[in-house]
Amino acid sequence: MTMVHFNVGFQNFNSFADITLSLAKTLDKIGIPISVEPSEIASHVTRNSTAEENHLLAKWMNTAPSDLFQIKWSHYWKPYFLKELNGHLNLEFFAINYEFARNDENYDYWIYDAVNNSSHILAVSEYSKNVLIKAGCPAQKVSVVPLGFNPLISQLYSPKPHKTQKNIKSILHMTNSYDLYRFGTDLAIQAFYQEFKDDANVELIIKDGGKNPDVIVEHLVNIEKQFGKLKPKVYVKPKFFTKAELADLYLSADAVLAPFRGEGFAIKILEAFAAGLPVAMTLYGGPTDYANTTNCYPIAYDLIPVGECYDTQYLKIRNAPHWAEPNVQSVREQLRKIIEDPMRFEIAQKARETADLFNWEATGKKLLRLMRELF
Repeated sequence: MTMVHFNVGFQNFNSFADITLSLAKTLDKIGIPISVEPSEIASHVTRNSTAEENHLLAKWMNTAPSDLFQIKWSHYWKPYFLKELNGHLNLEFFAINYEFARNDENYDYWIYDAVNNSSHILAVSEYSKNVLIKAGCPAQKVSVVPLGFNPLISQLYSPKPHKTQKNIKSILHMTNSYDLYRFGTDLAIQAFYQEFKDDANVELIIKDGGKNPDVIVEHLVNIEKQFGKLKPKVYVKPKFFTKAELADLYLSADAVLAPFRGEGFAIKILEAFAAGLPVAMTLYGGPTDYANTTNCYPIAYDLIPVGECYDTQYLKIRNAPHWAEPNVQSVREQLRKIIEDPMRFEIAQKARETADLFNWEATGKKLLRLMRELF
């Protein structure tokens, strides 16, 4: 009899599908029988998966669902929100990019449901867990189950020779053109232009995980007007990358810049840690479960009301949602340090050691322990 059923659709290629596949595969390897809700499979999911993963997905979708443990994602998107769980123990993964400054109004339907439904909530970070508890969720109803990173990064990793001054240094910024403001892409571009406007030895590579790269180009055109002839090297990579290509992208970079405003966990940053890169990042939200002042270059910030982002477009958020506003001067200072600080290799090594604790095997084992305790 199947033990764990994932009620997660694969018709969209997104982090929910990607994380579900990584976790289901890990449980399968441990010997836990898996089933997955049948759905169309997005072409990008198929392209991004190995032949073995595609075979497993087809097999799991053809397996009768277990009524023992059932898992879904808690999200305000209706296709996710409306999915029903019918297990003896129901579990919902939960991640949030912002916190609430008040709790005297009624919450939106998503938060209200997460707080009041009968599922046990699997928060991906302490931050996400604390947001729910402050919203009125009983502490015993929510546990933290952190996520893992792309294992190809560890497999392909080899220590880089420390680059000499002559070589061009590549700074990587991971974003999504549907949610640029949340990822702080505006701040990354602004700080990079201000700091390296006349330096041909440093380049900024912006990897877009969305499908709207024109918005990024528009940002660049606007900022170029302010700087006139002085143009630093900035490249936008909009095309779809497989997991192997993404691993190569991290491993060929010299540093990562992540001046985000809100993150529930940020696998992208954990992957930069796993690649042994110095990371300049906002030390806020979910990533503080693995990032601290000893293993990254923290960007100073203020807590401010959430600005326009993907979440505010699709959800009427109440109770004064707040997140981080990184300080541009701090972004500039840390941006320079990630390519010039003599200690950056030691800091990056600490980041790599930290990332190794956050692998999918650890996630799978923690989830199994938790299910047995709750059952």
